[in-house]
Amino acid sequence: MAEINGHKKSKLVADAQQQDEAADYDKPADHRTMRLTKSTRKQFNGFMDFVRQQGVVGLAVGLTIGTAVTVFVKSIVDGIVNPVIGALLPGSSDLASKYTCLNVVSGKCTNKLAWGMVLSNFISFLAIALLVYFAVHLLKLDRLDKKKDAPPPVPTSPKK
Repeated sequence: MAEINGHKKSKLVADAQQQDEAADYDKPADHRTMRLTKSTRKQFNGFMDFVRQQGVVGLAVGLTIGTAVTVFVKSIVDGIVNPVIGALLPGSSDLASKYTCLNVVSGKCTNKLAWGMVLSNFISFLAIALLVYFAVHLLKLDRLDKKKDAPPPVPTSPKK
């Protein structure tokens, strides 16, 4: 990390900024190369600082992994857990298809309380939550958060 104008910047960004400051902007732009103006580079640097400080990359990785874990756990619950629990309960063989009939009209159930589907989704939720909890704590991923490790700001006392 290099320090330019009191701000920490990556070496690549610092080098590019120094090259821009040294470049002569009076020359016509070459059609084969693209030069970023100072304001564009400043906006890009601001965006990169935002990404680093706010943990946007970590959020994106977490969202991607969470989506993959959800699909995996849902397939385990639908393919293994539901049939086993459904076989233990009387009636149909799948937990998600269990229901209680609330209204019967001419021998047909017109209003169902689908408690099996709710229970199946609750099992999926618990499995995902436990998997994420253990992954974060066993792999010590919670230590990667730089905001937690940073010392709290020292309050300045007003001068009299």
